[in-house]
Amino acid sequence: MTSFLFIVSFLLHIISIVAIYALSKQLSMNKSKDSSEFISLMENYLEEIKEENRRLQKELANIQPTAKNEDAPINVEDEPSLKVEEHEEIPTSLPGSDIVKDEVEVSQHSRILQLYKEGLGAEEIARKLGCGKTEVELIIKFQEKSNI
Repeated sequence: MTSFLFIVSFLLHIISIVAIYALSKQLSMNKSKDSSEFISLMENYLEEIKEENRRLQKELANIQPTAKNEDAPINVEDEPSLKVEEHEEIPTSLPGSDIVKDEVEVSQHSRILQLYKEGLGAEEIARKLGCGKTEVELIIKFQEKSNI
């Protein structure tokens, strides 16, 4: 009877080993397939970039320089539009532009730290700003740890 159980056990082990080997082989094939798809995708992307660069180079080669050599320094006397007469006043603001006032909004984090530096406790700060006491305590602890 024991020999029969040994034979059955041996057969089950062989079957499980073959199944594990087949699954691992299938898994490695899927990985290589995924990596080959990724590689082909990147190659296609690279080719598109190269084609775009070639097209851009052709367009740049076809463009004729419309002005003089742009790298050469500009002579003010040659360009009448660049001359500024001495009696001409340069405006400080553009006509029709409205004055814009900047508003600064202070974050709750900085308000908590400011009130803490003024000497208020965590409960008072939480009540004053309408936030949780735990939140205030955490912000204060993080600030103290970052200062250390």
